[in-house]
Amino acid sequence: MRQPRSDVARNRRLLVGAAIESFQEFGWDVPLDTVARRAGVGNATLYRHFPTRDDLHEAAFAEIHERLVAVLARYRDVDDGWRALRELVVEIYATAPVGPAIGTPAQERLDTSPSLRSVVAEIGEALDRLLRLAQSQGSVRPDVDLEDLGLLLDSVRPVVAVSAEVAPELWRRHLALVLDALRAEVASPLPPPVTDVEQRRRLAHAVRHS
Repeated sequence: MRQPRSDVARNRRLLVGAAIESFQEFGWDVPLDTVARRAGVGNATLYRHFPTRDDLHEAAFAEIHERLVAVLARYRDVDDGWRALRELVVEIYATAPVGPAIGTPAQERLDTSPSLRSVVAEIGEALDRLLRLAQSQGSVRPDVDLEDLGLLLDSVRPVVAVSAEVAPELWRRHLALVLDALRAEVASPLPPPVTDVEQRRRLAHAVRHS
């Protein structure tokens, strides 16, 4: 007997939610039967909805994108660039999976996932816009750019990893300290940046996958 449409939609929601939680806890290559058990459904139900692991990844990225769209919408028109930048970064970390096992999605996933590309592009655009606004208002040092910000934020991931089971909220304290490095009031001169675009790309990739 065919399942009612409401049950089909419910099972899909449960599976996507369980997938995001499982990716966060165990990483992108978590066994799919772990996802099915967490969702409270059988493996056959999982494979009816998501025939391949890539299908499940894309559904998870689409859900994360939907969550973040709602967050980013609140930061389109703001008066205080620094406050908005700080609060948005906290919300991004609280909304998107940043667990100890999840790491940064590999380039091949960016190449194959429209939803993940949208997530990365829209977060980058919002952070860049707020960073520039805060700089124009004099609250953020003028000698940093979006790549500097990205590397700073990636430094929070190891703290998430080591504190996940002992003090899962510690990342908020570390993030506050990291963001204070952007403040103009206490800035000291920076050494020269890496100007070669390819070198910067390779550096960012190495840091995010170390």
